[in-house]
Amino acid sequence: MKKKINILIGLGFLLFLLTPCKTSGQTISGAKERAYFVNMLTKIADPVLENLSKDQLKENMPVEKAVHPYGGREDVTHLEALGRTLAGMAPWLELGPDDTEEGKLREKYIRLALKGIKNAVDPDAKDYMNFTKGGQPLVDAAFLAEALIRAPNQLWERLDSSTQHNIIKEFKKTRDISPYYMNWLLFSATIEAALLKFEGKADMVRLEYALFKHDEWYLGDGIYGDGPDFHWDYYNSYVIQPMMLDILSVLKEKKEHLKHWVYKNKFINQGDVFLDRAQRYAAVQERLISPEGTFPPIGRSLAYRCGAFQLLSQIALKQQLPDNLNPAQVRSALYAVIKKQMEAPQTFDEMGWLTIGFYGHQKEIAEPYISTGSLYLCTAAFLVLGLPEQTLFWAAPSADWTQKSVWGGGEAPIDHAYYPNQLKKEEGWETVIDNDSFEDIRKFKANWNYFYPWGNDHNGSARMYRSQVKLENNSLHLKASPVAESEGKSSSPPHLAIKYRSGAIHAKHQIKISKEHPEYTVSGEFKAPTGQGTWPAFWLTAVDGWPPESDILEFKGDAINWQNTFITPNNVTTIKRTLKDASDNWHTYSVKLKYIDDEHTSIIYYIDGEQTGIHYTNFTNKPLWLIINLQMEGSSGEPGPNSETSYFARNVTVKRKLMNEDNN
Repeated sequence: MKKKINILIGLGFLLFLLTPCKTSGQTISGAKERAYFVNMLTKIADPVLENLSKDQLKENMPVEKAVHPYGGREDVTHLEALGRTLAGMAPWLELGPDDTEEGKLREKYIRLALKGIKNAVDPDAKDYMNFTKGGQPLVDAAFLAEALIRAPNQLWERLDSSTQHNIIKEFKKTRDISPYYMNWLLFSATIEAALLKFEGKADMVRLEYALFKHDEWYLGDGIYGDGPDFHWDYYNSYVIQPMMLDILSVLKEKKEHLKHWVYKNKFINQGDVFLDRAQRYAAVQERLISPEGTFPPIGRSLAYRCGAFQLLSQIALKQQLPDNLNPAQVRSALYAVIKKQMEAPQTFDEMGWLTIGFYGHQKEIAEPYISTGSLYLCTAAFLVLGLPEQTLFWAAPSADWTQKSVWGGGEAPIDHAYYPNQLKKEEGWETVIDNDSFEDIRKFKANWNYFYPWGNDHNGSARMYRSQVKLENNSLHLKASPVAESEGKSSSPPHLAIKYRSGAIHAKHQIKISKEHPEYTVSGEFKAPTGQGTWPAFWLTAVDGWPPESDILEFKGDAINWQNTFITPNNVTTIKRTLKDASDNWHTYSVKLKYIDDEHTSIIYYIDGEQTGIHYTNFTNKPLWLIINLQMEGSSGEPGPNSETSYFARNVTVKRKLMNEDNN
């Protein structure tokens, strides 16, 4: 719950707040690396989206082919270019427009993409694309479907209803194409996942079959066969694991809709095993990148260039990198690969179109199915642009990736194979507040104080009273009641008139990340009111001044939970999640704070055990109060309710890790 209501929330495209550090022989910051990613991605995408938006793609796009090509490349290459370009751009576009330079640029490309998609599925357009002739359209309809899954708000919701209808129609046409018994099964499944997401129904057998077969084809240590056999290539990253993760994300999103689905337990409730495997493969991918930013030219489809690292980029985008991979080192590694490969001479022709090659123009490297449109899968390396700037991936100082460190005489971290069901021991953890602190008044008083740390007023229209705090059935009950008579104004800005009596408590223990206590976890279960004028919160705020602040739970008059991190009053990063049943059912809201260095701490947010995001902060060695309160009106709107409002908490815990040799 922020202390300053009027804030500026933005990405700050050219905000260089970090101290630059050395990488690959030059001084570069995360902000500059991000700007480079944006510039290179838009350079790649420009000719495709500019021409398609004008209904001129087929007219102007060259169709370069392999030395010995398959026939009919002219019939399929344009859908390749569209689907693959947008599959890589989608997470960046999904951030949406804002007033920053980057936000305005995103809006430009969102509009180009929307016009392009409209033309691609309009039977009357010159650029109307082939979704049925031959087998290849199944592949690239799937990449287009994946783009829509990755950017539903910007690339689906902003389409007109006629275009949405046409897309659904074209996707269903691909059901006439039989996929090969290999990774192609996932193309059919991805299209069905998009239909499930946007139409609410799908051919579940196509989807199930692809997932079951790939689970059967899992070979161990994070690798799947492409069909029954192992292939030395990058198809685990080009197609297999990214599409599996996107399909599984749709299934998880549709969990309630699929509550009677016979395979719900395997692919939804226990679906994390597929993420575990992907994390291992991402770790392997990071180790493949040489100190110079090169990687082994092994296997087929090498003309996809840096698209070989889609899975690494996707796991970073999901903020699910293995614990031993610093997101900043992955950023530095991807930057090195993209810069090395995409700046090679003759990678682009004189009109800006990609040419066939792995490093520059090398037509002989192309398989018969490769043509100009195929090459745009390289955009998949740019998925990480879907992360806001304040995340650890972009905000932390650059770091050496594994090979750069090893071959430079630095640290040489051990690598281990992945085995399922590995047990992670939690050693050296101390419970500061146990989950029974609301069991009785004695335990409550041992752990908590009444009111805010600074008094009983804050930035809403409620004043805090002990009488509004109750312990019931091992839970905390905060109750806001309308006042019968005027009680004046709040003593805290913006000095609203007091209209309610409510409750607040704060922990006696101050949370401080340091070398001595390098990790904290803070968690609790809550039933939070979501009506207009109600403002419940579970949050951390500075003991000395303000900010820092971390909002673990904050509802502001509706069903959207805000998880905010305040670095300064204007430097704020927010994660929003809608929980329609937040007031009726118990949900768990948690954070993990982890020491990075003597200035920086990462904050990992969770809801119901699912990670929602990671923020990069300057919170190290800054003591924080933990507060639970029910404020009213203010940022949650007015008028508030004219009857009593309740906010419930239970199983609130605080744990901290003690320093051990691994933290030195």
